[in-house]
Amino acid sequence: MSRPTSPATDRIEILEAFAELPDVRYSSGKRHQMTLCLALFTLAVAAGNQGVIAIGDWLKSYRRELIERFHPAKQRLPSDSTIRRVLLTLDDQPYSAALARFFGIEPFPGETLAMDGKVLRGSYHLETDNPDSPPHPAILLVSADLEYSMKITMPL
Repeated sequence: MSRPTSPATDRIEILEAFAELPDVRYSSGKRHQMTLCLALFTLAVAAGNQGVIAIGDWLKSYRRELIERFHPAKQRLPSDSTIRRVLLTLDDQPYSAALARFFGIEPFPGETLAMDGKVLRGSYHLETDNPDSPPHPAILLVSADLEYSMKITMPL
């Protein structure tokens, strides 16, 4: 019989995946952990959001669910501009390696991990006055794929 876990002891693997990455931001003014910013960015992109504004809209749409799951400080999520600033300071190689470990993928030299996400069209339901169909969030489809990059050279 499994026992319920409290929010303090609940493991969130996507946060653990980015825990080893160095946070090179200045210590003054840091309100949000870099791991939370990267986890939210990764989830937003996996949900099919492209661009900072779309990520911000996604954060607002799922605010309550994200706060319940991640328990951020002061019950506040980072803004899209905070996530953007974190990404500007991020070294992409360690992030890619952490992402590959999170998905359990070990790329060979020359391979790149590609991630894509889609929202199933028409899957969300916000109507609240229909007792036969309770509201629910959109259904998200996520895929990760290894891509082999080939170098094309000019014939001699």
